[in-house]
Parts: sequence; structure tokens; C-alpha cells
Amino acid sequence: MPLFLDKLKLIIPLIKDYCTGKYRKIPFLSILGIFLAILYIINPLDLIPDYLLGIGQIDDAAVMALCLFLLDRDLEEYKEWKISHPSGGKS
Repeated sequence: MPLFLDKLKLIIPLIKDYCTGKYRKIPFLSILGIFLAILYIINPLDLIPDYLLGIGQIDDAAVMALCLFLLDRDLEEYKEWKISHPSGGKS
């Protein structure tokens, strides 16, 4: 579980660095995948309605887990870049 949370914590800084142009080594389809996963999670129309507490969040968690799984290599490369560029310089 900590590995999942570590990867999840990289998403917001990755999006910020991508939008500001500091980090562009991630494929556009990966960025699109992140945005689509976030859009699905915040969208009230789900496969399993969110008002069903407990089970209503299962599909949201599954979508985010799939997103993180598919982005594993991109997130690891971003993490290495972040460590080697602590000031957030351009890549």
C-alpha cells in the first residue's frame, strides 16, 4: 500500500511540472490517461454509484489503480528526474 500512495503523491506534481513545461518527457497519452482517470473519479456517473457507501468507491479505486499501474514506468522516470532536479529546472 505505501508504494501505491507514493505513486499517487507523484501525480499532482507531475501534472504541475508538465503544465509549466518543466517536465515534458512523459508521453501525452499518459497525461491524458491521468486526466481521464481523475475525470472519472470526480464524475458522479459511475459504474457503481458513489452514494452506495463502501462499494460505491470500488470502481473509482480500480480506475486509479489501473491508471497508476499503466503509468508505473513514467512515474518512476519522473521520480528520478525530480530527485536529480530538486530546483525543478527544465529537462
